Amino acid sequence: MPEAFSGNIAQFKVIDILRLLTSEGKSGGLQLQRAKEKGEIYVDKGVLYHAICKDGVGEEAIFAILTWTDGNFNFTPNVKSDERTIEKDTSSLLEEAMKQLSEWQLIQEIIPSQDLVFKLSSKRAPDEIRLKHDAWSVLSQIDGKKTVGNISDELKMGEHDTARILYKLFSSGLIEVGMEPQRKEKKIANTGFFTFVEEKLTGIIGPVASVILDEEIIDMREEKGSFPVEKVSILVEKLSKDIADDTQRIAFQKTVLDALKGS
Repeated sequence: MPEAFSGNIAQFKVIDILRLLTSEGKSGGLQLQRAKEKGEIYVDKGVLYHAICKDGVGEEAIFAILTWTDGNFNFTPNVKSDERTIEKDTSSLLEEAMKQLSEWQLIQEIIPSQDLVFKLSSKRAPDEIRLKHDAWSVLSQIDGKKTVGNISDELKMGEHDTARILYKLFSSGLIEVGMEPQRKEKKIANTGFFTFVEEKLTGIIGPVASVILDEEIIDMREEKGSFPVEKVSILVEKLSKDIADDTQRIAFQKTVLDALKGS
């Protein structure tokens, strides 16, 4: 891996960038940008020690940035920060972040957009459940009109924390979807794309690739004939977990996503 490098987050997942930086003992600063949103992560000899973005600092910022699926990044070697906001062991931090990412995928099934609107449920009263202060704060904002983004802004709460609380309120039956954002026509991935993915994955992990591909698609509650393009990056991330070598994993992700753009 070159000393300085840059790229697109849609092709190189943030989690894999951090794995490379930490496994190779790199030192420097990773700058990331998604639209007007910026993030920074600093590493010293493979140890993550500072991170910041609009949703917080330290471990909170690491998780928030890991959920980004688009944007650009640039790593500059030997850049330092005077701040130290991460104390947790790096390997433990990345392991915990992966668990939180899995949780985030479940949340996104219910809250796919910041434009989603919730309303209070008529089936269950809030006094039936003991809620923490932050949950009450979010619940008090539910009026059938405010979007998830509106509530996040009103409470000055990060979008990830807001979504987590809304997910718990939804799961407990206290709120329900009031109005979904207008959906764009779903773009479907070409069936030939999956043949290509299977061939590339088979070349890395062997014949079991076809089984893993089918299982991951079923796990996402989708089918090859109607698989949405917007979920391909999630599928690629899931398949990548079965590739042990970091370099092969990155190459697989880039090849597959490049093929999708050309299809």
